[in-house]
Amino acid sequence: MIAYPIASLDALITKEAAREWQSKGQLTNQQLQDIETAYPTNFYSPNVFVRIGLAIFCSILLFSAMGLTAMLSGLEGGTAFGIFGLFWGIVCIFILEKWAIQSSRHYGSGIDDMLLYYGLGALITGICLFLPYNSDTLAYFMVALPFLVLGSIRYLDRLLAAAVFICALSIVLLIVNKIPGLAIFLLPASGILFSAGAYWFARQGQKNTTKRHWYGVFGVVEMLALITFYASGNFWVVQQAGAAMFQMEVVPLSWLFWSFTYAVPLIYIGLGLRQKDRLLLDIGLLCVVAMVFTFRYYFHVLPLAWAATMAGAFLFALAYFSIRYLRKNEGTYTYAAGSKKSLIQEIEQQLVEQTIASQTAPMARPESFGGGQFGGGGAGQDF
Repeated sequence: MIAYPIASLDALITKEAAREWQSKGQLTNQQLQDIETAYPTNFYSPNVFVRIGLAIFCSILLFSAMGLTAMLSGLEGGTAFGIFGLFWGIVCIFILEKWAIQSSRHYGSGIDDMLLYYGLGALITGICLFLPYNSDTLAYFMVALPFLVLGSIRYLDRLLAAAVFICALSIVLLIVNKIPGLAIFLLPASGILFSAGAYWFARQGQKNTTKRHWYGVFGVVEMLALITFYASGNFWVVQQAGAAMFQMEVVPLSWLFWSFTYAVPLIYIGLGLRQKDRLLLDIGLLCVVAMVFTFRYYFHVLPLAWAATMAGAFLFALAYFSIRYLRKNEGTYTYAAGSKKSLIQEIEQQLVEQTIASQTAPMARPESFGGGQFGGGGAGQDF
């Protein structure tokens, strides 16, 4: 089912766990080195900057090859372009499977990413071109969903997992929107129920060790489910969507959506602190920002400059005293740096490492006196 060698993927998980234990002082440097030697992966996985560069290079190469082929073929009509898309989709997937993964053992190198995205994009576009011109939007999402699901499962791709979530949610909303008379009431409820179901599915998947290779995919689904759960019941989203789709000026059951707007961020933060779940806590803080924005959009208690200044002062004071308290009182929560780095921290670390590694020490120039040619002055051409 998975395109990459399972043994190498397990080795990556083992070495990641070993590095985490070593950062906590539970393993020595020698033990960590022994583990990394005992579990080789042989994957080509460059740092984030090289990955971006290879992705851009591969994208330009594929785009040029497709464009040149289209020009030389003289394609005309939707059917011809549909066959063209299917052809290049199969070619990209074949190169990805046989060369990038099996032969060159690329894993998150940027090249395998672009081959996957171009291949699936060409396949989906090619099939969609065979559909009637006036096909419903729902038909295009239905065509794309199976390919996105298979791609995220086989290649463990997080971006495709996000595309699967958005595509599936769009299908649900488009179906509900066709219900006459009830769509205006069922759309927020369907978004909330879909997000809750997706969150439960992701959490169950992360608890199953047999699905350990898809933990990253489940993490993306979990994050998006938390965001869309709140967005589906946020008063501003509901009011704006109702006005755009149904010309609705007054939101029915407005008290319910206002309660939802204020309660869910607090529930996220409370559960995040109780369960020690960093994702819940971060999304909860993000939802607090959305909650404040929603309130400011409809109620102007203070000028924006004053409100921003007061909010910034409050958050600064809260952060300052919280840091002081956590430094002096060790317990369940701490201010110490965790073993797992965020994406921004990883990029910063890669940047520092690459900058330092690229610098070479200046060569000491030997002092050379003597060798003079003019009256024993002692200064030659190397002085």
